[in-house]
Amino acid sequence: MNQTTLLQRYFQPTLILPQVYDEVVTQGRGRAGAPALAAACDSGIVRRVKLADRRLMDQVQHLPSGMTDVSDVDVMVIALAIEQQATVLSDDGSLRMLAITHSVPVIGSIGILIRARLDGVIPVLKPLLDQLIASGFHLDPHGRVYQDALRRVAEF
Repeated sequence: MNQTTLLQRYFQPTLILPQVYDEVVTQGRGRAGAPALAAACDSGIVRRVKLADRRLMDQVQHLPSGMTDVSDVDVMVIALAIEQQATVLSDDGSLRMLAITHSVPVIGSIGILIRARLDGVIPVLKPLLDQLIASGFHLDPHGRVYQDALRRVAEF
């Protein structure tokens, strides 16, 4: 099962801003995940949409103290999630913190895989985590996130 199938299963519709598509697919050409995202957009699994109410960006731009590494695109992502009442799918730490700050639900790749494993959609988690690492995903197999994921699905 590929991750696109999991997006279809758990997140419909799956939306992406044109700016995020550009960052991942155009500027990120050759990186892991870029071809899969391009294919998902081409097939309609992921739809490119623009933020309709740009005033939401003003609301999101009010950052708590200490939160300085947030890009304009990150602000737009959270504004779109608020507008669409959607869950943010991201592994980026600053974007995740911004989502939490604005009470926007957020889940990352590992969270989606955990959910799929607990639902019986995938038979085992560990090989998929190892595939993520092999493809360049920043995850330490001896670290807390990796080990906690295995514990959550009783694969430790």
